[in-house]
Amino acid sequence: MSLTPEAILSLIATAGVGIAFLLMLQEAIALRKGNDPITNGVRSFVRRFPRGTYVLAVLIGMVLGHLLWP
Repeated sequence: MSLTPEAILSLIATAGVGIAFLLMLQEAIALRKGNDPITNGVRSFVRRFPRGTYVLAVLIGMVLGHLLWP
């Protein structure tokens, strides 16, 4: 199996969609039970470390730009 740019992009997209789905599912279950959803923790973490979040966004952009630039 060789990792082509298309395969890596597909893995990144699949992981992103999977994480978003799990966060939405957990939030729906938590709200139904009356608990605090995990997205509140994610939001507070991102607000606590804005530079780290920026670095992560830049790295993701660099990887996607490297894979998609002709």
